[in-house]
Amino acid sequence: MSIAIVTGASSGIGTELVRQLESYTDNVDEIWAIARRENLLEELKSKTKLKVKPIPLDLTDLKSLDTLSQMLNEAKSEVSVLINCAGYGKFGSWADIENSEALGMIDLNCRALVGVTNVALPFMKSGSKILQVCSISSFQPLPLMSVYAASKVFVLNYSRALWKELRPRGITVTTLCPGWVDTAFFKTATATKNPKAVTKYTFMQSPERVVKQGLTAMKKGRMLSIVGFQNKLLYVMNKLLPVKMVMSTWIKTQK
Repeated sequence: MSIAIVTGASSGIGTELVRQLESYTDNVDEIWAIARRENLLEELKSKTKLKVKPIPLDLTDLKSLDTLSQMLNEAKSEVSVLINCAGYGKFGSWADIENSEALGMIDLNCRALVGVTNVALPFMKSGSKILQVCSISSFQPLPLMSVYAASKVFVLNYSRALWKELRPRGITVTTLCPGWVDTAFFKTATATKNPKAVTKYTFMQSPERVVKQGLTAMKKGRMLSIVGFQNKLLYVMNKLLPVKMVMSTWIKTQK
């Protein structure tokens, strides 16, 4: 049996990835949808054409990785597609965000992503594909989103390096970098001591558009996919402009 694994599948981009995955893969028998909220996974299962297996796991708990590894060993399935989408962000300065939340971002956005990837890779063969959901914030330091943006820098560089490592095995790694996406991300991000730290969400994108581009890039085996002309322009500007100017400009746009 050939499976696809999608983390963060209970809402937003993750849910849309499960919904659209059928159009981009012809060799997947079942989707393993991973998230904490089992009720939302069950709802997603009932609305998806492909066979979906809800797997309620908290990926910040290392025991969850052991559970996933055991499930893969017992199923003896090939992982044709791995999509790491689980993650969250918080708006505010270092003083506005609880330490547990700051460390939680690192645990889920970085450690869990690496853990799931390492667990899945022994079950992947030539032709298998990995999609890492990253962010345009990975290309610049963002005051008032410092930990989140830094965590995405890790995802970007880790995934690029993994792309190189896995080329001899015929496995591709695509890093998807959207900008602002219209999802429940903002409900979590604004739940801090300073919910209005970031208020300007320019060039908002739909989950449908982001997922369509991401899955297309994954299918073609591209290393990097930046969603939207404006974000591609930001990517170029961040390479050319001094870091201090980039940070100052970002702060001014939020006032």
